[in-house]
Amino acid sequence: MRKTPRMKFYTGCEYRRAFLIRWIHKAPSWSDIMTGDDSAEKPTSGVQAKRVPEMTVNGQPTMYCFETCPFCFKVKALLGSRGIEYSKVEVDPTFKTQLKWSSWGKVPIYVDADGTQVNDSNHILHYIDSTGANSFPRVGEDSEQDRWMEFSNQILGKSIVAVIYTSYRTSVQALDYVTRVDNFSFGSRLINKWIGGFIMRMVGRSRAKMFELPPRENLQYQLDVMSEGIQGKFFGKQEPNGADYANFGILRSMQGLYGFDIVQNHPIISGWYIGMQDHSGV
Repeated sequence: MRKTPRMKFYTGCEYRRAFLIRWIHKAPSWSDIMTGDDSAEKPTSGVQAKRVPEMTVNGQPTMYCFETCPFCFKVKALLGSRGIEYSKVEVDPTFKTQLKWSSWGKVPIYVDADGTQVNDSNHILHYIDSTGANSFPRVGEDSEQDRWMEFSNQILGKSIVAVIYTSYRTSVQALDYVTRVDNFSFGSRLINKWIGGFIMRMVGRSRAKMFELPPRENLQYQLDVMSEGIQGKFFGKQEPNGADYANFGILRSMQGLYGFDIVQNHPIISGWYIGMQDHSGV
């Protein structure tokens, strides 16, 4: 006779832990902020075939973003350096209600004035430059630029997450901005700050395990590595290229948060950072 499966009962602590684990798996957007997500549907990065002019705001280029997202700061830096006026839609980090129209579901998403949709920060950088000044090489044309743009995603982005979200206190500090976003409901602000802080603490811990060194020491080491690519004032020598915008955006998201002193005190990166901030106005 087949046995009926026994129902498992949780204690209060076990229930909360199970709930949070289920929350993380069902709503992975917090880790998407820093690392991206490999979903089963595999929506595509880059320029999309279908135009969506209805998703622009005030007829301007429009960026869907999180305020403190490092990948969004890449795009902000390039737009700022080019003096391009654009609209911004702040996305709820947990529920991402503002992205329901797109299968991509991650930030940043850039929608040009004509409705051209571009997904993924590095692709957006190339798109904006190719339709404007065309001042730095496209993918595959400069192996060094490609290398350091990839470094921004795979190494630097993960390294700063491990530092910023090193404790629950620093995680909540990093998410405090959500309390000032007008289009978020009161409940959404509470969820994003307090539950989001707990989730991002767990994400920070997982990112720290990717590296041999402790978080602060690892970031210091990665900045040393990064400084090897700066030939002159910028990665692009006398003028910024894609690698400058990509890596500056990552570090710009740390400003005012725990760990930014590592950037400020670095003998090479600190000067480069100031130069990029002056250049971009971000």
